[in-house]
Amino acid sequence: MKLINKFDAPDSIVAAIKADPYTKAGADFSITELISPPQIRRLWKKHEEEISIDVRDEVWKLLGKGVHAALEQAEDVGIKEQRFHATHDGTTVSGAVDLIEDGVVTDYKVTSVFSVQKGLKEDWESQLNLYAWLLRQNDITATSLNIVTICRDWMKSRAGKPDYPDSPVVVLRVPVWSDERQDRYLDRRVRIHAQEATIPCTPEERWARGAYEVMGGRGRPKIFDTHNEATGYVNEQENPKLRVVKGNAKFIRCESWCDVAEFCPQWKGEKG
Repeated sequence: MKLINKFDAPDSIVAAIKADPYTKAGADFSITELISPPQIRRLWKKHEEEISIDVRDEVWKLLGKGVHAALEQAEDVGIKEQRFHATHDGTTVSGAVDLIEDGVVTDYKVTSVFSVQKGLKEDWESQLNLYAWLLRQNDITATSLNIVTICRDWMKSRAGKPDYPDSPVVVLRVPVWSDERQDRYLDRRVRIHAQEATIPCTPEERWARGAYEVMGGRGRPKIFDTHNEATGYVNEQENPKLRVVKGNAKFIRCESWCDVAEFCPQWKGEKG
């Protein structure tokens, strides 16, 4: 991957971005890779030498690394920033857990207010439960799972308004899945990433906006970003005529945030 600097960021910023300490320490898959779309991972692996990323698109990751470094130096008790390994059917999986304290597993996210307003993401719930699976393989029981979000764009002047967080630091509680559900999910993700066939990204993986519509009600169709949101709305209504159909989606990730979009047959095919 080539890091370019089209907008003339200072050399110190470029150097900090280049100094990425991330490693999966020899594992076949990291937890982050397993929850990611398999098509993106496969295209990254195939075109890594051809991919160019601008410094401006990596600045948010730099902020995240800075927050993690500061929290790692804090004097709280527990296990911090430790990478664990486990094996599943001959496949090695690793993951770095931000904080483990008396069975409470915490992951820190630097994100936007909008992300917090949307509530707990499916990816975040899956990630934390895969951490719980990983810890279980290392004889550590996760009794609860938390995500601590730090909103980089929070404004004090908006605090107190409906649906707006009162603080830039928001704790999201993550449901702890049963051991069996964790096992099934881990097995499914390993199999998906290990197979050779290309699997198209789902609307959720593409950060779709308006991907689903609920038809059959009065007035205009109700528009939702995810299938779960759409079906959840239908289940809450007492109208057997309601049905979920695909909407005229806008794919935010493909348009602006996917580093392999130019190599993606799914995206190129849709653009004609």
